Amino acid sequence: MTLALGLAAVLALASPPGQLPYATYCASCHGADLRGTSNGPSLRNAGAASVDFELVTGRMPAAVPWIEVGHRGQQLPDATIKAIEAYVASVAPGGTPIPVVTAGGDVANGREVYVENCRHCHGVDADGASVGGAEWAPSLHRTSITQVAEAIRVGPGQMPRFGARQLDDRALRDVATYVFALDRREATPRVPVARDNPVPEGLFGWLAIGALALAAYAFARH
Repeated sequence: MTLALGLAAVLALASPPGQLPYATYCASCHGADLRGTSNGPSLRNAGAASVDFELVTGRMPAAVPWIEVGHRGQQLPDATIKAIEAYVASVAPGGTPIPVVTAGGDVANGREVYVENCRHCHGVDADGASVGGAEWAPSLHRTSITQVAEAIRVGPGQMPRFGARQLDDRALRDVATYVFALDRREATPRVPVARDNPVPEGLFGWLAIGALALAAYAFARH
């Protein structure tokens, strides 16, 4: 047993950095060579932004192949995630890098970018909403500014990818700052509604119908 432990230690030292955690948490689905398997897609040309987003948001490692869970919180330590990212980049360089963004963007412009490009799926106040076909655009609350920027650049799941031609780096920083600011009461939502309502537009529609019905009833009585 001592010999086996010693051999394992030697192999771990001889392996490229990150190979062991990759083999432990990723290879069964994505393949030892990152080319994918019947259980998961290839990670070649996935890029650091995609790998980081999936791991930091807890979407990966997945418990069931091809079933991606929503944001559930980070499942692996930071050091393990960085090691996996470095290993993937060393084996298959390329793809989208992790965006470098800070919360110093223009909140007002970020709000306009959000309304034009994001509101239709994520809701007027970023609470999330149904996008049809049993698909759900998640809430953007309690996410980091880097996660917002990564999602915009890589387009996880059903989300479209917004490259630099669609949103330049300034617009990316502004909209990420706006979303990040929503949880810090620094940004004014486009419509002041309760944040636990995923479809506020529908609520206002029903309120309007109710108001018209009451007005018609009052008019009929006179």
